[in-house]
Amino acid sequence: MIGYIRRFAREERAAVAFETVLMTPILVWAFVGSFVFFDAYRVYNTSVKTTYMVADMLSRQTNMVFGHDIQGLADVSNSIIRGSNEVEMRVSQIAMINGSYNVDWSHGVNGAARLFNSNLDAIVDRLPDMPNGERVILVETFVDYVAPFDIGLTVARFDNFTLSRPRYAGQVPFDPDGSPPTS
Repeated sequence: MIGYIRRFAREERAAVAFETVLMTPILVWAFVGSFVFFDAYRVYNTSVKTTYMVADMLSRQTNMVFGHDIQGLADVSNSIIRGSNEVEMRVSQIAMINGSYNVDWSHGVNGAARLFNSNLDAIVDRLPDMPNGERVILVETFVDYVAPFDIGLTVARFDNFTLSRPRYAGQVPFDPDGSPPTS
């Protein structure tokens, strides 16, 4: 019996095949894992960029913004981000009135709840110091990331928070139900 074990230990034929059988699953797991982590980073990075894009677009508005415009921006964000569930988006205009923050208007799409003065305290520490009468546009996106392969990465949620000051007007007018006038 010991002789068989010694001969087996000295045997070198088929070593490459044996090493291939051992290493192939590890290499495949490393390749798939790299793909999943890169894809998660891509979704996160793209979601940040689309949040900035939406904030920048809205900050340049001088005409009335409607609820369907914000839904359209969320749809564009879905197309850009790719590989995630529907992007939840909340857009709010926050004003500084007599030393306190007030929500002028807020609109959530794809399941995002509106922001009210009553729940503004949850984010007040993230808002900038502003002079009285100043307004900012707050764009929040919430992206659920589901990995294409199960490698142990749990479902991630990327929450993005971007503030932008209206550029060409003191505020961005909003109508949640209206539509632009036809000419």
